[in-house]
Amino acid sequence: MPDAGMFAAADQITVAVHDLAVVLETEADVSEAVRLVEEAQKRAGV
Repeated sequence: MPDAGMFAAADQITVAVHDLAVVLETEADVSEAVRLVEEAQKRAGV
């Protein structure tokens, strides 16, 4: 059986993306969210 940690992480990401989709109302909101995710990826070295 695969490591349960990966499933827990995937579940948390899925919930976070769903919540984000609910609160984003405009194209500008989406652009800002993408920018923030890209910054976080750079900081994390992803």
